[in-house]
Amino acid sequence: MPKKHRFSQVVSVFHKLRPPEPETLLAGYAALINTHDLHVPRPDVLSAISPKNKQYQQDGWLVFSQRHKPHDSLYGHLTFALKYEGVNLSVLKELFTLIPPQEIINMVNLEPTGSYSRRIWFLYEWLQETKLDLPDAIKGNLVDALDATLQYPGPARPSKRHRVRNNLPGVRAFCPTIRKTPLLTQFLEMDLGKRAQTMLGAIHPDVLLRAAAFMLLKDSKASYAIEGESPPQTRAERWGHAIGQAGKNELSYDEFFEAARNNHIRFSIYTLWLSQ
Repeated sequence: MPKKHRFSQVVSVFHKLRPPEPETLLAGYAALINTHDLHVPRPDVLSAISPKNKQYQQDGWLVFSQRHKPHDSLYGHLTFALKYEGVNLSVLKELFTLIPPQEIINMVNLEPTGSYSRRIWFLYEWLQETKLDLPDAIKGNLVDALDATLQYPGPARPSKRHRVRNNLPGVRAFCPTIRKTPLLTQFLEMDLGKRAQTMLGAIHPDVLLRAAAFMLLKDSKASYAIEGESPPQTRAERWGHAIGQAGKNELSYDEFFEAARNNHIRFSIYTLWLSQ
């Protein structure tokens, strides 16, 4: 039989971060990391259950009341994490690599139409590049893989097998997730792009073009300086021109070959991109 873990544990220190209260129980990703000894970066926010039945946020901790306490199981803490902390792909990838696939199958069989069981199922197969011994979901409302109230989503692509909309903001090899915070929301509401357009609209286009060209050249030289190189002026200008074309053409192998040939892009950058 598989070993049964006790997830909800009291710790005095978790990854050099002290809980805000004594006797708080780890929950969500913190509990999963602690129980399975996952070697992953510490999440920027950790969850715990307060023994005093209080709910607040302090010093990198999300503290929840007793009524939020998850069931002390893998499924309970995964559900809690997705519900309150969002999708942490580094933790999930390491966890899914360690646990037997049958544990995910059991979760789906327990709640075949459950939104969290189907999200966990989708994330497992997506991250592990495998297909579990489960039939395609035929019931259950479509649900987003990533909760847009907690994190910034990408374009939604339906996964009919799981009845899940894959709105992760990237691909398996590169998918950075950004947690929504009051500060980021405040900046978005400021509509800085529109304000910048208004300010730049008052400047003559020729002046803007000269300023942009100057900044690109300085940036090009700085990128070489980081490598300890001193390129000829023409080479730095070609690199600046290549950077200035960013976003104008769809990135493809042909486009990258052309940029590398015309602008002498460093071989290490080129080979890194090809390896993805």
